[in-house]
Amino acid sequence: MDKLDNLFKKAIESHTEPYDPKAWEALEKRLDGQLPPKTNPFKKWGLPGAALVIGISIATWYLTDSSTPVSAPISPKTAAIEDHKTDVKTHINPIKNTKQQPAITFHEETNEPIPSEHELRIIDTVEPPIVSESPSLKQVNKDDLPSNSIELVDHSNPKALNEYNPIILPTCAGISSDVKNTNGFEVTLKSDRMLLSIAPNSSVKLELSAGNIEIIDPKTGVILQSNVISGPKGDLVIDELIYENGLPVQGIHVKTEANVRYVRYGKQIKENTGKELNLHVFEKGTTLIHIDLTDDNGCTNELSGLINVSEDYNLLAVNAFEPTSQDARKNTFMPYALTQRATPFRMIVLDPNDGGIVFESTDATLPWDGIDRRFGKMADSNKAYVWKVTLSEPKAGEKSEYMGTVVRM
Repeated sequence: MDKLDNLFKKAIESHTEPYDPKAWEALEKRLDGQLPPKTNPFKKWGLPGAALVIGISIATWYLTDSSTPVSAPISPKTAAIEDHKTDVKTHINPIKNTKQQPAITFHEETNEPIPSEHELRIIDTVEPPIVSESPSLKQVNKDDLPSNSIELVDHSNPKALNEYNPIILPTCAGISSDVKNTNGFEVTLKSDRMLLSIAPNSSVKLELSAGNIEIIDPKTGVILQSNVISGPKGDLVIDELIYENGLPVQGIHVKTEANVRYVRYGKQIKENTGKELNLHVFEKGTTLIHIDLTDDNGCTNELSGLINVSEDYNLLAVNAFEPTSQDARKNTFMPYALTQRATPFRMIVLDPNDGGIVFESTDATLPWDGIDRRFGKMADSNKAYVWKVTLSEPKAGEKSEYMGTVVRM
């Protein structure tokens, strides 16, 4: 009740009305005219008491409900009732009548208002800025960020990362060169066909194959360097041996994207032959073939394969004939290849007993019919005679003389 009395007392003391004599004279005349001649004690004391009770009720209701707007006139600002436990801020619309303000006690030294238990603290009405959320600006987590297109490798070996001296490797495959490791630590060279370690400050002589090669720190597994050793690749497809125009032909197909620089087989060397090769193989046995390729970078590579020949060429000559046979293919002797090649030659048939020339011809259409030209009669039957053919224009890799025996049946 003491708090209520003090608040009510302060409100009455601070409230004053301006004095207007004319207004009071008019009011007295109006009251005198309406009042009965006798005074009523209830009207004298009842009305002020009712007003007092109504005022106390309003003050009590105000104190019990702190969220109710204050009826006292305040400045057009935002008022907040600050309790010792909870800070409640209530926005109040400005009131036009701002002549009276609540009494505020100030500190003598700092000249600042002394807060009371229920203080009306005047603050400026500052509306917070309105922030509109932009769809392009939002907080994202680290995991939501897009990954960089460049792969970041965690080099756990700072020594290898900061002090590594790149190793110079040859650009082309098949070149023998010294590969030097000028680093103070060991490195490993790795490829599909090789795994080699090079000690610190040392070198090795290598001939690298075409493909990718990596240089790795063996302690951490970190790839320090990666090189592509250029070199054309390809495969060989070897056909069966055939005879065309009286010549042995070995067909070879080179499957490669590179260019065929040259081909080596036996004692023959052919340059710029293309990828479809027809080689003449005259000797019986196995022949090693080498095909050198070159790419657009100037790097070369060699393909190799084996050619197997089951019999000697020897001009495809038969070893017997029968002059009395009705078969034109069997009653004369002339090496079959000479009838197909149309190459200049000289053929002689010798008697093995004395070395005398039994027959001679330079025309493939004039074979030996079995007549011994020395005597002008048929040569002895069931006897082996020696023949020899000398070529004037032999093919590349071909010998100029062929020899054999033929039996006159």
